[in-house]
This record gives sequence, C-alpha cells and structure tokens, in this order.
Amino acid sequence: MSSLKGHAPWLWLAALVVSAALVATLRTESEPSGLPPGADPANTRGVVASGPNNLAALARRLQLIQGRSVQVREQLATLQAEGATRRQQIAALDAMLAADSFTECPPFLSEDTTVRALQKIIREAASATGPDESDHDRLNTSATVARERLRRKLEVRRDQLSREAADLNTQAEDLRQRLRIQSEEIDHLDRQVREELRNRSSSPPAPAP
Repeated sequence: MSSLKGHAPWLWLAALVVSAALVATLRTESEPSGLPPGADPANTRGVVASGPNNLAALARRLQLIQGRSVQVREQLATLQAEGATRRQQIAALDAMLAADSFTECPPFLSEDTTVRALQKIIREAASATGPDESDHDRLNTSATVARERLRRKLEVRRDQLSREAADLNTQAEDLRQRLRIQSEEIDHLDRQVREELRNRSSSPPAPAP
C-alpha cells in the first residue's frame, strides 16, 4: 500500500501526458490541411501549414495555383489572338478609307449584305458603257450616294472595332497582372515545399517504439 502511495504522483503525471497527447492527435486529425478552421485553401495566400500534414497542404496549394495559372494563360492567349484580329481588321478599314477605295471586300466584311449591295452599285457605275448619258448620270449619282453611305458605315465599323480592341487589351492586362501574382505565389510555395523537404531530410529519424 505504501508503494502505491509513493508512485501516485508519477501515475498522475503519466495520465496527464497521455491526455495531452490524445488532444493533440484529435486536433491534428480534425484539421488535415494544416489551415485554420473554416479557411478556404484556394483563397489563403502565404499560409504556412503546421503539423504532420504541412508538406501535403503546401503541395496541394501549389498544384491548385499551377492549374489556375494554366487556365489564365489559355484565356490570355485567346484574348491576344482576338485582339490581333481586331487590329488587322482596323488596318484594312483604314487602308480602304485612306485610299478612297470601296470596291475591295475583306473577308470580315463579306457577310455584311449592306456592304455588298453598296459595293455592287459602285462597281456597276464604274463598268457602265453605252451612249445613253442619262443612264450614266443616274448610275454615277447612285454610286456617289453609295460611296458616302459605305464610307460612313466603314467608319462606324472601324470605331466599333477600335473599342473592342481596347476592351480586349484591358482584359488581357488584367490577366497578365493575375499571372504575375500567381507566379509570385507559385515561387513562394515552391520555396516552402523545398524547405519542408530539406527539414525532413535533415531531421533525425524517430526512435523505434
């Protein structure tokens, strides 16, 4: 009986250590990502996870940001291609307006029935032959009206394309900024992963039970 009383303080201390270890284990299992409870791993930048799942949490976060970066790059490539197309179309319209040449029909205008109809009037007047002066005057008058209408239409189309090109450029710049931020975060997470791997490789192995 006296022996049991002598060991009572040690038994109480051992029970306390076991209880603390049990609480720590339950807490680790309830937060496998190493992030604060309720935190969204997709929107948590620069969070360093703690506990045995640190490396796994960092790797998941790195993979998520890399996947998003690929998507943003694809979106940026699409916008850049659309912007280049708009600029080519604007250049074609500028050339037509500067040269006062309205019988050419770039591919992007070929589906516009109004443009084709006005161009047809201009071509008929240019190719008209015959002795009838009244017919020539009528065709020339019609061609003059058609040219003015076509010029205004092309100017409106050029202005519309210019606005679209500017909007595409703004969207592309926003995506470039997002890529820069993602690139910085990827570098940051990559350094964290490498550091965690170095820490694990340099840590002494746990003693066998």
